[in-house]
Amino acid sequence: MIAWRWRQFGAWVTLALAAVAAVLIALRPDPYDALRRADARFAAGQYRAALAAYTELATTLSDAALRRGIVLTVRGEVDPARRALVAAIKAGLRPRDYQLAVLYLGRVAAIEGDIATARQTWQSLAHCDPDRCAQRDLLLADDDLRNGRIEAALAVYRAVALDALPDDWAGFVIGRRAMVAALFDSAAIPDLTIPATSFPPDPFAHPLLPPAPDPATLAAVFAAEPAARPQLLGQLALDLGYDRLALAFLAQVDPAGPHGVAAAIYRAYAHLRLGDRQQGLEQLEQLAAAHPDDPRIGPLLALAYLNGGDLAAAGERLQQLRAAGHGGPALALAQAGLALAQRDFVAAADAYEQAVIAAPVAERARYALLAARFHLDSGFERCTSGLQAAQAAANVLADDPEALTVLAGTRYYCGDAAGAQAAAAAALAAGAGVEARFYYGLALNATGDRANGRAALEQVADQAPASMWRQRAETALELIGGR
Repeated sequence: MIAWRWRQFGAWVTLALAAVAAVLIALRPDPYDALRRADARFAAGQYRAALAAYTELATTLSDAALRRGIVLTVRGEVDPARRALVAAIKAGLRPRDYQLAVLYLGRVAAIEGDIATARQTWQSLAHCDPDRCAQRDLLLADDDLRNGRIEAALAVYRAVALDALPDDWAGFVIGRRAMVAALFDSAAIPDLTIPATSFPPDPFAHPLLPPAPDPATLAAVFAAEPAARPQLLGQLALDLGYDRLALAFLAQVDPAGPHGVAAAIYRAYAHLRLGDRQQGLEQLEQLAAAHPDDPRIGPLLALAYLNGGDLAAAGERLQQLRAAGHGGPALALAQAGLALAQRDFVAAADAYEQAVIAAPVAERARYALLAARFHLDSGFERCTSGLQAAQAAANVLADDPEALTVLAGTRYYCGDAAGAQAAAAAALAAGAGVEARFYYGLALNATGDRANGRAALEQVADQAPASMWRQRAETALELIGGR
């Protein structure tokens, strides 16, 4: 009887210990729960919070180490990103995650300008899931397009299987295919409809997408007359950074047509951006000789010399223009650019003022805004001439986000935090970007609303992760204790 009771007691103890162990296991923090929460922050664009969480988890989870490398890449921190991605690969990743890590290692090399290493890295991914292979091919095709291998890129855009891609990547292919194909048939009207795919969205692959035009902008270009499309597509390619594609489009513009001179100017600009300075300058010189009364070309030529570091040639060209009786706001802006290059802020301020005076009445607010931007960015006479110009521009351009942003920044740095907050709020309501939000956060903090000020600065860092605004916002957060 006693033995039976002892056996029963021992069973109860065993059950109790098992129950306690089960409770402890259930209550033990699951690192994958924390990873999922961090993933949700990443998908929502909360990169700072996601980075902090991934950093904490990276020592125990290779998945977190990979995601940390992805966030660092998004933020443009290439050296830490590379180390994190390599560490994740060494720690061991599932095949699909390994493929993503290789794609990001190629992106890091591309950000650094090492295109040969980027291509080699992407090409090393010989065996991959269908979507990862398609993304690899599209990244290689993007490099082909940047470097003038247009037909090779188009072949990829036409061959890739859209049903093997998430919606965002499928939409990119549709737009890119239509844009590049227009080089060979500018009269065709492409179908820009994005087909529905059954592939789940992948927020971690989304940052790898190359730059693409807004679908509405692309649709508007194809709605224009066929004769205007090469010019419009060339400008769009320039805006996106595809200078060789732009040259191909602009070469199709009729030089005797209404867009001929503008296309020639853009071609010269594209050559200058590609580093072919001599050809760009020669084209502008020919244009200046052929169109001596065009008010755009002379100042552009002077600025081209200026951007190439030839201040003497820029000054000589401006002097020739003035001697020939040319004037106007464009010439004054070129003179301001030369003065800035010479670090002569007094002369630059005077040139901006002359640009405002020389502008047509209907355009003076725009030139006042340029003057205000100069004063805000340089700090020269910011709270005198700069504040007057910013207020004058905002008075006329009352709903313009840029004018309101410059006014907000000028007011903040001139000690008017409440006025800066009001202007920044108006700018954001008008559709302004991260610069306005930056001033809004600073102004909120200065007026005592530190919680909302920190929140606004954190939004700046997340919305422009690879920009100087992220760096400035994080510096401000450190100073006010926001980290």
